[in-house]
Amino acid sequence: MSRMILTLLLTLSLPLAAQIPVEDFAKSSQAYSVKLSPKGDRLALMTKVDGKQRVVILETQSRKLLHSIHFPMRAEVGSYYWASNDRIVVTKQYLKGWTEEPQYYGEMMAVDYDGDKPEYLFGYKQTKNTTGSRLSSGASAIRAWGFMIDPLPEDEDHVLINSVPMGVKQDKKATVFRVNIHNGKRKKIAYAPVSFAQFLTDARGEVRFVTGTDKNGEGQIYYRNKRGEPWTLFGSSDHRQGSVQPVAFASDHEVYVLDNTDASIQGLKKLDLTKGTSSLIYRDDTVDPSQTWLSVADRALYALELESGYPSYVFIDKQRPESRRLKGLLAAFPGQQVSLTSQTLDGKLAIVAAYSDTHPVSYYLFDTEKNSVSLLLNSRGWVDPKQSATVQAISFTARDGMTIHGYLTVPAGTKAKNLPLLVNPHGGPHGPRDYWSYNWESQLFASRGMAVLQVNFRGSGGYGLDYQMAGYRNWGSKIQYDIIDATQHLIDTGVANKDNVCIYGGSFGGYSALQAPILAPDLFQCAIGFAGVYDLELMYEVGDIPDYQSGVNYLREVIGEDSDNMKAFSPVYNVDKLKVPLLLIHGGEDERVPIEHAEELREALDKRHRAYQWLELDKEGHGLFNEENRISTYKTMLSFLDQHLAL
Repeated sequence: MSRMILTLLLTLSLPLAAQIPVEDFAKSSQAYSVKLSPKGDRLALMTKVDGKQRVVILETQSRKLLHSIHFPMRAEVGSYYWASNDRIVVTKQYLKGWTEEPQYYGEMMAVDYDGDKPEYLFGYKQTKNTTGSRLSSGASAIRAWGFMIDPLPEDEDHVLINSVPMGVKQDKKATVFRVNIHNGKRKKIAYAPVSFAQFLTDARGEVRFVTGTDKNGEGQIYYRNKRGEPWTLFGSSDHRQGSVQPVAFASDHEVYVLDNTDASIQGLKKLDLTKGTSSLIYRDDTVDPSQTWLSVADRALYALELESGYPSYVFIDKQRPESRRLKGLLAAFPGQQVSLTSQTLDGKLAIVAAYSDTHPVSYYLFDTEKNSVSLLLNSRGWVDPKQSATVQAISFTARDGMTIHGYLTVPAGTKAKNLPLLVNPHGGPHGPRDYWSYNWESQLFASRGMAVLQVNFRGSGGYGLDYQMAGYRNWGSKIQYDIIDATQHLIDTGVANKDNVCIYGGSFGGYSALQAPILAPDLFQCAIGFAGVYDLELMYEVGDIPDYQSGVNYLREVIGEDSDNMKAFSPVYNVDKLKVPLLLIHGGEDERVPIEHAEELREALDKRHRAYQWLELDKEGHGLFNEENRISTYKTMLSFLDQHLAL
């Protein structure tokens, strides 16, 4: 008895493992988007200071701080590019008082790495704002959105900018300008014969290939042999039967494209622009390529990245130095995915990004001559991988025989048995998908003892055109049955406790968080809808999608126009079937899914005297952009889940 008491006292005196604070998950990464200058003597990265993005420039070897590019007042850096070894181009976005979501209006600025010679390059106004220094205003105003096509790092004086006219005209076509990064002077070098143009430059930085759509929505491909020549139509396709996406020039007259016009899965093809022929280089059995990797010096394609469960590479040119180096790095970082995210023009230095399901991205400096790798920084240095949850790729057979894929996050130190489960369907639904990675949101929930299920239901992107189109006009039915069947699969295999399951999602995921419990009222113990679509008909009336004819056409294709059908699959009209406790969260300035959706749902619940928890974020848009809002919102969600799950 005395030994038992002593053991108990010793046990009670041991400190309990401290729960990781919500702030550690919800706060922004301390650094990201790390890039080397073309010669490699300097590097830049993005970070946040006082909630605003800025670019920090360092001396590569000594890590000495050289300059910080930022905007005053309610503006911040959106993205940046090394346009030469000495000069950086940044985009400017605004933080409006009425919304937390940054607003981009197409403006670009350039500045030396040390802050000298700031210049307004492109935008709708001539400005005297600063980027840490006084801007000059050599560039004339242009009412257009500016997007970088190619920073031309081998050209010390110019960049290529895609200029899209402002306004609501549906068939507006882009113009390509060659812009001087020192004085903002621009010269038109190409125009787009199609709308929604995607331009491609060759190894010399010349714009010679473009894809887009005509006024009827038909996809078209054009090319030209050299600057100044008219565009030649190479081919066309119905977007419902696939599309062609340019990737890189394979030679002076050959182009690599991702093509799914003749098969569901995107295949890498080589188009011969002179012969008018194409040949298949590679096509996966399950997934589209998730990313293409090009060399810096000559823009040559050397690898495709695939994510069929876990990430992998297909090396298109195995003899390229990048291919050989990447193979060696993968062996040096077992269990992690590795990529060469930035390289010098001569290839002697590179930035290596490495991550896993338990480890956020870390950045390394790779000296290819010495074959040595040194740590630059950890993007989330406060994370202890030993405390992180693991992520498993899963697949199962849905009720109609279709194979569905997804991911299961399992809390650290636990077995995947009889766990509380949070089902987390992604947004979209068409285009986005979930991936194997360190996901701080899933890690937050797992740190509280929940397993997290992410389902790449039919309709998701990345698994081929047929897989995506299988979700069209099935938002409230087959897609939801995939989510329900995935949940039931984890229950049947003993992973999840059948009486301990909740569902949470944002945007389309918010729709699913309510629609799935409507179809399976006994499967879930609670539901959280964030920025959810709750009335399918309302999508034609409010938000930014119906502002454009292309948006209306999209809605007609993916949800249809049958009023009875839309009402049958809209939570607003089916609240009597909602039996679970609800938490509804919405941003007051959401332009994609306006708060009218949540207000309609609240009114319907009130009429039936249904209890629910309501959280309105006045200044947030279609997401959580303010860190303080992010932290407080997740604390509210965790409190709600704690009430309804046995954790």
